[in-house]
Amino acid sequence: MLMWGFWAFLPKLALQSMQPHSVIFYEAFGNLMVALPVLVSLRLRLEHNRNAVLITLVSSTLTVCAVLLFFLALQRGPVAVIVTMTAMYPIVALVLAWAVLGERLNRLQLAAVCMALGAIWLLASP
Repeated sequence: MLMWGFWAFLPKLALQSMQPHSVIFYEAFGNLMVALPVLVSLRLRLEHNRNAVLITLVSSTLTVCAVLLFFLALQRGPVAVIVTMTAMYPIVALVLAWAVLGERLNRLQLAAVCMALGAIWLLASP
């Protein structure tokens, strides 16, 4: 949780002196600096499953696009609001899990989702 907090906050500092497109490039470079040692630790042996690799590539592309949009939002708005609203992304995953995987929520969990949606509405209010 601490690392996610720094991850969400630090780009705001970088965006004070660089454009989002530059910041996303350097973030991708940082990702590579972690991915290469992981690859070496696996002795260059990655698993290969065509569908899983395709899903992972789509996921990675969506991640980079989401981070770029996150940076653009950070550049224009307050960290507290932007980070809190984007932290509600599990609601999208929840809807997808329900629609695609048939996962269900109990009443208490559904109430929590409704409260989270209310929080988004309140945060988006001027």
